[in-house]
Amino acid sequence: MRIILFLFSWLIGWIYYRNLRFLKREGEISGDYKISVIIPARNEEENLGKLLSLLKKQTYKPYEVIVVNDNSEDDTEGVGERNGARVISLYEEPPEGWVGKNWAIWNGYLESRGDILLFLDADVEPSSEFIEVMLSSYERYGGLISCWPYQRFEKFYEHLNFAFNLVSVFSMAFLGKKEGAFGPAMMISRKDYERVGGHKEVRNKIVEDMEFAKKCLEEGISVNNFLGGEYIKFRMYPHGIKDLFQGFSKNMAKGAFSINIINFLLIFLYMTGVYGSIFYFRNTIFNFLYILYAIQFSVIQRRLGDYKWYDFLFSPLHFLFFLLVFTYSILRVFFVRTVVWKGRKIRVG
Repeated sequence: MRIILFLFSWLIGWIYYRNLRFLKREGEISGDYKISVIIPARNEEENLGKLLSLLKKQTYKPYEVIVVNDNSEDDTEGVGERNGARVISLYEEPPEGWVGKNWAIWNGYLESRGDILLFLDADVEPSSEFIEVMLSSYERYGGLISCWPYQRFEKFYEHLNFAFNLVSVFSMAFLGKKEGAFGPAMMISRKDYERVGGHKEVRNKIVEDMEFAKKCLEEGISVNNFLGGEYIKFRMYPHGIKDLFQGFSKNMAKGAFSINIINFLLIFLYMTGVYGSIFYFRNTIFNFLYILYAIQFSVIQRRLGDYKWYDFLFSPLHFLFFLLVFTYSILRVFFVRTVVWKGRKIRVG
């Protein structure tokens, strides 16, 4: 019976994988849009210049690029100005009840003039066709379009994010009710954004992408999520393992309990199978099961990021690290009730 359960868990992984959707060109753009690119940026001097340079190379030129300097302690403001963006600087901490990123996005929206809003994290690296391809998806589906960038790595510790990456994309690949969005790149019309109430409606939410998508669905606005593939990449946490640890612990516990119960249970069952194959590795049958999972990981890794061919061999380390961070995240979110990110202590609840 246990073996059947673990095989079923393994099959769940393939079902999720088959339902991943990749950003692609949906046809020629028929409309004429004014795209307002809004980039919330706190301490992003290392990343921002590259993003702004790539935005200048877009085949579909944005109407305006707005950088919201969220009380940065570095030269984020100067980098934005030197690269031709319109910079809005917030020199004080967010008002009571606001999370920093949400406050920055909201202020960017208030200063924008375009009819289509494109929210980008400062660390993303879009290809020259990215805006055009996103627009083609918007024309086909309407509503909210979000995209999860392909992961780019330069250091070994960054590969530890595989389990987090896997769970993040699986949580958006569920066959049933849609419920979230990918925060690094989101496109929506000004009309729909205002209909939802914008980020003001999710001002105190840490996983604002999930909550904003829920607001859209409540208003009857469609949500479609894609993997970026060749069109957009990023390095999530380039400043060391502490950065990676804090970044994932900020979102994990809240995000896990934000998805619907069926999706949560299926992912939980899948992860149970993974951990079972790791912890019972000395058992011959579970040796075989672990090999099945390792093959699955090697296939999925190639679609999600710049993982090496040998990364599947380190899967036990990836998933044990995930378990450690998830446990820490639960303690921070539900007991300490604060998380730390970008030098700020954020109250949860």
